[in-house]
Amino acid sequence: MFKRIFTGYLAVLVISFTVLALAFSLTVRYYLITDTVQSLYRVAETLSASAVVDRRMHGSSQMRGAFFDLANRIAYADYVLIKPDGTILDSSDLEVYPPGAKMLNETFMDLAFSNESSESIVERDRVAVSFPVIRGSDREEAALVLYSQLDMLTQLNRSIMGILGFAVLVGIIVSVLSGFFVTRLVVGPLQQLKSKANQLARREFSEKLEINTGDEIEELADTFNEMAGQLADYDLSQKDFFQKASHELKTPLMSIQGYAEALKDGIIPEDENEQVLDIIIRESGHMKALVDQFIYLSKMETVREYYKFEPVALDEAIKEAVDAVNSLALEKRLSIKTSITPGNNVIEGDPEKIHRLLLNILSNALHYAHNKVSVYINNCKIVVEDDGPGFDSKNLEKIFDPFFHENNNGGTGLGLAISRAIVEKHSGTINVNNKPGGGARISISFPE
Repeated sequence: MFKRIFTGYLAVLVISFTVLALAFSLTVRYYLITDTVQSLYRVAETLSASAVVDRRMHGSSQMRGAFFDLANRIAYADYVLIKPDGTILDSSDLEVYPPGAKMLNETFMDLAFSNESSESIVERDRVAVSFPVIRGSDREEAALVLYSQLDMLTQLNRSIMGILGFAVLVGIIVSVLSGFFVTRLVVGPLQQLKSKANQLARREFSEKLEINTGDEIEELADTFNEMAGQLADYDLSQKDFFQKASHELKTPLMSIQGYAEALKDGIIPEDENEQVLDIIIRESGHMKALVDQFIYLSKMETVREYYKFEPVALDEAIKEAVDAVNSLALEKRLSIKTSITPGNNVIEGDPEKIHRLLLNILSNALHYAHNKVSVYINNCKIVVEDDGPGFDSKNLEKIFDPFFHENNNGGTGLGLAISRAIVEKHSGTINVNNKPGGGARISISFPE
């Protein structure tokens, strides 16, 4: 990741500086040429109206001296004074444009006398301007052409570009060094997060991640630590679940194995064989019920598609659940009292899951009740009470844990765990506490 980030940063940096240097070079060259043309034009305008053109301007030193005085900007400039018929009246470069000769440079002639031409030209190696003049007492018409070679401008531009190149090089070095350290500052915490993720994959949850950047990366590190804590708790709960599940399955298995071996070895008298077989069948049924609850509880932890939601009338669901456990109540000589307050008792839920929930809650209440169980329904809220010993206050936080049952008083300890999972899947809440007069109370609330 560091290489990708740093390479990308370096590429952006080089491209940015290259574009900047190119744009600066073109801008400087355009400015120098434009400024030269304007300076030449001002000088030509001044010279054309001065007494200088009334006398010969032989020698470039005189012209250049005047040019320095007037513009004081350009290091080198030449002139040529041309008549409309092309005769050269005067020039600063006598070898190239001798006085009396014909002007062979068509560009200068077009610049000086063509109406379609502009008052200045910019060629690859020079710039020139033209200005009309009236020469001498006979009012002779002529044109003054000032031109300057661009080699000096090119050298000046190169000098500027050299300085710019040095500045760019220094800027790149400084930017690369700063980018290296900044990238390390960014990538360092990310590498720590990667290492922490690998630790979590190896189920190593103890080591905490310490990142103090004061930004979103630190918040992400805190989230990683929180996730690690939750995974550690989940891993511990899974181990505890399997230990308890193994213990719950081991007891009936040992009983079945012991009685089966005793039957095989002929240790048990024949008149007790039927009783022993009943025990084996009962323990097998207990194991089957336990495994079914394991499977059901695992489904409660998975995705929502196991639920088929539709309108469910809680009063009807209670009546069906009471009818289902009525035989158990009669067997234990207990009564079930149902109180339904008229109102909105219809929820969106899975009928089969709601039925199992109510069966678990009623069965748990019947298991501990002495004489009766009371069921109250009011506006999507169900309260189930019994007159048994109630819950031990120190165990209230463990009531919904899998395999937890108080005083080892029978059961698998999965009923309330399954009940909580069902209620939470229906976006409801379930709470347990003790009645003021004694006995347990379980309250279930569903969204209306």
